[in-house]
Amino acid sequence: MEIIYPVGSDASNINVTSQKRLLRVVQGQTQATPTSGYLDPSLRNTSGGIRRPLSTDKEGVVPSEGAAAAPFTRTASAFVFENSLTPGLVLVKTKGENYAIADGGACKKASESGGAVFGLLGQWVGGTFDGVKNTSNISAWQGPDSQYDILAPGFDATELATNAAKMEKGQRVPLWVGADGRLTSAKKELEVEVAELVEYNPSVIRVRLLI
Repeated sequence: MEIIYPVGSDASNINVTSQKRLLRVVQGQTQATPTSGYLDPSLRNTSGGIRRPLSTDKEGVVPSEGAAAAPFTRTASAFVFENSLTPGLVLVKTKGENYAIADGGACKKASESGGAVFGLLGQWVGGTFDGVKNTSNISAWQGPDSQYDILAPGFDATELATNAAKMEKGQRVPLWVGADGRLTSAKKELEVEVAELVEYNPSVIRVRLLI
């Protein structure tokens, strides 16, 4: 478990702390597969620490603080909470068994650079809640029809409440990859649907993967 302090709270007050996993498998006994892989080398800095993928990343160019060239050109920086990449971020496969944080804008050209969407990041990476430490081992949760709960802020809430209301009328609410790597219903940046909203409240969403 990782200790999460609500935004704006005093971490010294034990009464406002909670131990939660941002990504929880709900229905996955036969559907979900935690595929093992490794952080793309571009997610390491020159000292070996975790590096947040930034909007300035350019394909094939080594960032000033980076240890390896970026696998694709980003349109936005990857989402972080307390400087940690969060569980539930969408991953793309780069070379071999390496994975990077997806970017909805960049994934439009998946056949040219950045690879196709592959799954959901299974653990915290870097920052306060780092779960990989000195290794580069991560898991990518995938599997059509597998279901997951993703706790805020691990999803993009933009327009989500409005779109979620459509489910009461029997309409589907598809989810795509946002520019920061989180699932979003706000803008169709990637042609392929990644997931479908099953349940919604402001603090947690339940999604069904389509990949």
